[in-house]
Amino acid sequence: MKIKPLLLSIITALSFNAYAYNDTQSYPIEHNANSISSSQSTINYIAHHVLINVNVKQNFNEKTKEKKQIVDIILKNNGDKPIPISDWSIYFGIRRDIQDTVNNGFIIKQQLGDMKTLSPIANSKPIKAGESRVITLSSNYFIISNSAILPNWYVSSSKTKPVIIDSTKFDDPIFVKPFTSNIQLKRSPQDIIPLATPKTRFEQYKTNSDQNLNDFAITPTPKSIIPQKGNTTIDNSWSIVYTEKNKSQALALYNSLRNELSTANTPTLTNAAIAPQTKVIRLIDHDVGKEAYTLNINNNHIDLTGKDAGLFYAQTSLLSLIKQHGNTLPNVIINDKPRKPYRGFLLEVARNFYTKDTIFRLLDQMSTYKMNVLHLHLSDDESWRLEIPTLPELTEFGATQCHDISETKCLMPVLGAGPDKKTQYYSVEDYKDILRYANEHHITVIPEFDMPGHARAAIYAMESRYRKLKTEGKINQAQQYRLLDPLDTTQYKSVQLYSNNAINVCLDSTYNFVDTLLTQMQKIHADIQQLKTIHLGGDEIAGAWVNSPACKKLISDNKHLNSTAQLGEYFFNKVTQISTQHKLELHAYGDAFDHKNQTIKIKGNLVAQVWNSIWEWQSGGRANRLVNAGYDVILSNAPYLYLDQPQEASPQERGNPWATRFINTEKVFSFTPTDVYKNIDIFQNGTKITNKDITNGSLGSLPPLKPAAAKHILGIEAAVFGETIRTDEQLEYMIYPRLIAVAERAWHEDNWEKIENKAQRNKAKHTAWEEFANRLGKKELLLMDNYHNHGNSIHYRLPMVGAKVVNGKLIANTEYPAVKIQYSMDNGSHWLDYSTPVKISHDKKILLRTSSSNNRYSRVTQLDIAQE
Repeated sequence: MKIKPLLLSIITALSFNAYAYNDTQSYPIEHNANSISSSQSTINYIAHHVLINVNVKQNFNEKTKEKKQIVDIILKNNGDKPIPISDWSIYFGIRRDIQDTVNNGFIIKQQLGDMKTLSPIANSKPIKAGESRVITLSSNYFIISNSAILPNWYVSSSKTKPVIIDSTKFDDPIFVKPFTSNIQLKRSPQDIIPLATPKTRFEQYKTNSDQNLNDFAITPTPKSIIPQKGNTTIDNSWSIVYTEKNKSQALALYNSLRNELSTANTPTLTNAAIAPQTKVIRLIDHDVGKEAYTLNINNNHIDLTGKDAGLFYAQTSLLSLIKQHGNTLPNVIINDKPRKPYRGFLLEVARNFYTKDTIFRLLDQMSTYKMNVLHLHLSDDESWRLEIPTLPELTEFGATQCHDISETKCLMPVLGAGPDKKTQYYSVEDYKDILRYANEHHITVIPEFDMPGHARAAIYAMESRYRKLKTEGKINQAQQYRLLDPLDTTQYKSVQLYSNNAINVCLDSTYNFVDTLLTQMQKIHADIQQLKTIHLGGDEIAGAWVNSPACKKLISDNKHLNSTAQLGEYFFNKVTQISTQHKLELHAYGDAFDHKNQTIKIKGNLVAQVWNSIWEWQSGGRANRLVNAGYDVILSNAPYLYLDQPQEASPQERGNPWATRFINTEKVFSFTPTDVYKNIDIFQNGTKITNKDITNGSLGSLPPLKPAAAKHILGIEAAVFGETIRTDEQLEYMIYPRLIAVAERAWHEDNWEKIENKAQRNKAKHTAWEEFANRLGKKELLLMDNYHNHGNSIHYRLPMVGAKVVNGKLIANTEYPAVKIQYSMDNGSHWLDYSTPVKISHDKKILLRTSSSNNRYSRVTQLDIAQE
């Protein structure tokens, strides 16, 4: 995930032992130095009897307004005997850099990534039975949500088996104390983003009018809808006409209609040679434009016209109307095509792993809403998730986590994974299944292997390979794919708090690795979906290679290189040559081609994915800069399209709010890809950006697009990076329904986007949002409730309830009209449906939630009547 300003990607001194790359490697994870060994019974006792609570005390000092992040860890011995002081350590995860601390008999140390250790100091006092010990630490970044604290803390020592502490063994960190005060809930004294409460939500939703759906509530909105007089009723007297050429498409349509309609209302499959002239659904294979289609419903004929994906999208729109109206459809002529060719979604599976079935479910939803690219981020510092047949160590080692301080058997378990060994990856056959399913749904899969940064799993996996082959005496083979310079003593720390995570770009073996990787990926794709594009990351290089002898020699020998600052450019020129030899288009993040607002021109078939549009970071002009320099660009503006950001300003919402405090569905809907500067709205603290801010350079360089350059903006891509998203259900909670709004903006250019006057544009945009919100509440969410392929229904996020008391009555609303609101006046023992204002007693607290049509419920919120 891209999480901090450019300033943080400079070289930083490590707060723990340096990693010296050599054959007798030392590793950054430290044992507790206490000389007294722990027994397994002591470890088990701690695991079963220590109650842990975490209290984020403050993000800033209320009096001085100084940023000072303080966290208390409370250890309570809930057993009947004291906890001895020995060489045990508690391994725990907080997704923040912390300062090494000695406090109250313990030492807390930053280890790798989110992992920290809490260890008793020799000769400190044992924790008595019933005693609570408070250990205070300082963070270097704000913490405003539960999900910054990872679950599954565990305790271990040098000679014992690690055991998860029972009081932390949850998918969610329920051991984090509630955030209640401003110094806990706000990121800084300047933070003016209003926190989500029933009252603030009510004000936010009150203009969302309840509207009837129009007869053609197709999502994404078609370009042209021309209603015709009358209706068409289909039943089993109708025919779906097929030829040998389109038989598979006709069969797919037949199966879809059979799932939606009764047997009596499902048309039959009929060969064109014997088909009747009326009461027919015809699939007409005719090119009306790339991905374009026409749908003509007219009494006794339904004609679907298009080619390849276009014909598939015609069927998708027909099914959308059938899901709305059943077998009697309003007559209509729809002419439709996408605004841009690229409509993508990035799913990162390296930090946390998601099942193949969940990806199938995602592909179903993407195709329903006419999205056409699944970008799979398959490797990062934490894991490598795809089997590569000629490099089995990538998954044998790089996809395996366990408690191994030496990291010679596996990678250490980060992000709350727990100490038990687990290996999670997609086999070649799994991946081929995904490719086949994507192909059936006209979705291109773009694999990403992030490099040269974000590559710790690959580096360590290739070191495992090196050690094994060296032991066998195969020195040349051992060196063939090595990704590090063993003599490099550079000390650095990435934004995500890893050292040694950048592939050394000065080694021939690095490019052997890239070439072999691309060769293998082409073979895997070959018979299913030809690989045309590879994504190689290129983001967040954190000061690597400075003291690498291999790099010093390369710079000395290469007249075009003067410093390590040029090595990123050198790397991408080299990998571009390799990808060109493989006839592949190379995608990378905008960071790879634009440094400190200076654009690097690299020759080749390249596409830049631009995520950094945080205005005060002064990089909001990057997309236009790259387009003007001749790059094709995909927009992934993080404050609008990174769906791992929280969905409202609440500590209970999952996500890591580094790009923006929150992204709700309306904000996604409001993104304007045609002119990125129309998205200029607020600074991260909530202050409005003024024209003065723009003209005085506070936002940095904002170059206009050159004439005709807009065609080089290929489209948009939303993203989910999974550091805080531990389960498949949590993933769907973060994706939906926001992804539907992404699909709307990716396909359909609305009239409000073209309005230059900001006030008028916002007014028109809100009118369009009201219609879309009704479409979600009254149609799309119901379809997700009724979806049951590859598992249960979609676990989308149900909206929260807005509410207040007026004249002694509860009035309530929610984000999407028609979603059922429920309330309880007896602390949740009984729930009642809300439809009209309800008389209440002022001595009660009211609990509120929303309910889906299949009886799932939103997070509960409380309205305190005494404060109304």
